[in-house]
Amino acid sequence: MSPFARYDASVAFLQDLDDDWAALVAHVGPCLHDPKAAREPYEAWVRAIGYQQLTAKAGDAIIARLKALYPDTPSRRLRTSWSPSSTPCAHAVSRDQIATIKAIAEGTLSGLIPPRNVAGTMDDEELIARS
Repeated sequence: MSPFARYDASVAFLQDLDDDWAALVAHVGPCLHDPKAAREPYEAWVRAIGYQQLTAKAGDAIIARLKALYPDTPSRRLRTSWSPSSTPCAHAVSRDQIATIKAIAEGTLSGLIPPRNVAGTMDDEELIARS
């Protein structure tokens, strides 16, 4: 089975919406997004911050540096006193991004951001209500 087969139902749904969607899907072609293994919500949020306004290559470099400096655990990131001027990411990570990553760590430790196994059992409204 193709790794992209999981998108077949979504493609069919979009094509059936109307002629404009069908034409767009035909123009764009099949979905070639390579699905990655599921991540914990904490890691997904941190990665989203790391990739803000960047090319994928720059985002990859920043995430690799962050992971090397601060292992991917919320408690370690929260306890660490780091700032743009004190890291090798100095010219790539803003104060706001650092504050956001710390807030994500705090939310994960407090339970506001649930682990993947819990988040998977919640409906969208429950997840949104936590934000």
